[in-house]
Amino acid sequence: MKMPAYVRVVRGVVLLLVWMVVGTAGYSLIEGWSILDALYMTVITISTVGFMEVNPLTDAGRLFTIFLVVAGIGTALYTITRIGQILLEGELVEIMGRRRMQKEIARLREHMIVCGFGRVGQPVAVDLHGRGMPFCLIEGEPALLDEIGDAGFMAVSGDATDADILREAGIEHATTLFALLATDADNLYLTMAAKELNPKVKVIARALDEKAEVRLKRIGADKVVSPYKIAGTRMLQAALKPTVLEFLELATHREYLPLSMEEIRVRDGSMIDGKTVVESAFKSRYDAIIVAIKQSGGEMVFNPKPDELIHQGDILVTIGKEGDLKQLVQDCRGQ
Repeated sequence: MKMPAYVRVVRGVVLLLVWMVVGTAGYSLIEGWSILDALYMTVITISTVGFMEVNPLTDAGRLFTIFLVVAGIGTALYTITRIGQILLEGELVEIMGRRRMQKEIARLREHMIVCGFGRVGQPVAVDLHGRGMPFCLIEGEPALLDEIGDAGFMAVSGDATDADILREAGIEHATTLFALLATDADNLYLTMAAKELNPKVKVIARALDEKAEVRLKRIGADKVVSPYKIAGTRMLQAALKPTVLEFLELATHREYLPLSMEEIRVRDGSMIDGKTVVESAFKSRYDAIIVAIKQSGGEMVFNPKPDELIHQGDILVTIGKEGDLKQLVQDCRGQ
């Protein structure tokens, strides 16, 4: 079994201390020197500083010095080498790991960028990872970067409002950016920077203040979420409509049941383009339900009737088992 590097360093330091004790005792016994003179002679011998001898040596003292030079210097070189190895290997591993991550991020396409690994950013990242969706994080806090590394997520270190950092995270090729920074001001600036670099990127921003919510939408945020407002609504539902809340949790939380809600855009060539809801056979073929249809003109049709037509460009909001919805998504997208 290979010995850990730090154990080798400790062993080397202990051996050095042993040789210093042996050298001090040897000079004291052989030459009759004081403890201080013997210790000084031992240190300059092992360290090879080249100072003059403390006192003239006898033949026995010279033979002992030869022995101490060979043993002590060998141990000192061993210890220094192991310390250098730890420093060098640790630095190299860190550099190589950082470069490898940068290359992986540079290859990302149609991915998501999560800015901020705080109380909101962490569950977002975990859920994206669980769904197998490509994403990277932007975080500037060293402690949080360590957590990101432990979780195995790709991340860029720096200020998310910096255009260079956004480019490093692949903003030009991203489909979605989550603005989850600590303050509304930072999220406002981040939204502007992201839209300037990639006008097509979908920005989902967190807002703590109602005024910031309005401003974020005004400068281009596609969706603004207020955690406090959502929490208040959930608490009210728990009190007034507990069964409704339970259903929503079952439908939106993967850990409860293999049930999922999905939104699917009907593309050109889709097998359901031009068909009615009943003709699409969602229930019999996929065991899925169409909850709503957002038509290409923007109108939202809730609980569509069986004879409601489905057209190219419509977005279907469906609910069903996750495995069944995968095939549904493929069929709706077409070729």
